[in-house]
Amino acid sequence: MTYLKLFSAYLGVGTLVGVISGLFGIGGGILMVPLIVFVWHREMQTAIGTSLAVMVPASLAGVLRHHYSFANVDFKLAAALAVGAMLGTALIGAPLAERLPGDTLKQLFGVVMVISGLKMAGLFEWVPTLFH
Repeated sequence: MTYLKLFSAYLGVGTLVGVISGLFGIGGGILMVPLIVFVWHREMQTAIGTSLAVMVPASLAGVLRHHYSFANVDFKLAAALAVGAMLGTALIGAPLAERLPGDTLKQLFGVVMVISGLKMAGLFEWVPTLFH
C-alpha cells in the first residue's frame, strides 16, 4: 500500500472516530482500539497506547469546541475525574496492560464494550443508584 493510500486510510478512520467521539463523548478507545487491532494488525498493547496518544489532541479539540461553542463543560468535575483517571492509568491500567496477554486484554475489552452497550440501551438501570 502506498504511503498516500495508507495516510488517507488513517485520516479517514481518525475523522470518523473524531465525529463519533465529538457527537457522543465516547473516547476513541471503544472505536480506535478494535480498528487498530483488526485493520492494521497491531498488538493489543500497541493499539491501547496508540489510541491514548490519538485521543489527547482529539479530546482537547472536543473540549474547546464544547466549551466555547456550547458552554457545556463542567471543569470542576472534569478536573476531579482527570486526577483519578491519570493516577489510575499511570499506576494501574498501563502497567497491567503490559503484563496481561493480548488475548486476555481483547476479552476484557469485549466484556467492557458489551456491558457498556447494554447499559446505554437501557439495561442495568440500577447502576446509577449506587453513586447517589
